[in-house]
Amino acid sequence: AQCLRTKALMLPASAAVADRVGCLGLAADDSLPKPCAGAERRARSRARGGRAHPVRRPVLVRGPLRLDPARRTASHSGTQLPLTTKEFGVLEYLLGAEGRTVPADELLAKVWDEVADPGSTTVKATVNRLRAKLLDASVIQTVPGLGYRVV
Repeated sequence: AQCLRTKALMLPASAAVADRVGCLGLAADDSLPKPCAGAERRARSRARGGRAHPVRRPVLVRGPLRLDPARRTASHSGTQLPLTTKEFGVLEYLLGAEGRTVPADELLAKVWDEVADPGSTTVKATVNRLRAKLLDASVIQTVPGLGYRVV
């Protein structure tokens, strides 16, 4: 899924140049003094909307693993991996960590929702299922007492 960058048009309370410049300094894409003509406001909105560019999350690659978040695809040595949503999330998070060891509780917090039980073996079970789908299970290492990392 692609995301569009939101464009912001600010309408400062006064028509003073300093206020309009201040709006632009607050990351607005445009500033239009009030009162403004509706036709001009709509024209500026259309002009900004036409220039919105899709923002793609980068493809994550580490060794033989390749994960494309925008297309929701993952492969290992060129072979497509049929991953569940949680397996995909775990792999994406581990690849994004760039070799850093990620604790299981961090994976639980980032990949699962707030109702996930921190005392469960959910992360361990998901990592084990993910390893079973990889051509080389040793790509995901367990660092005893610390967590998981992709090598």
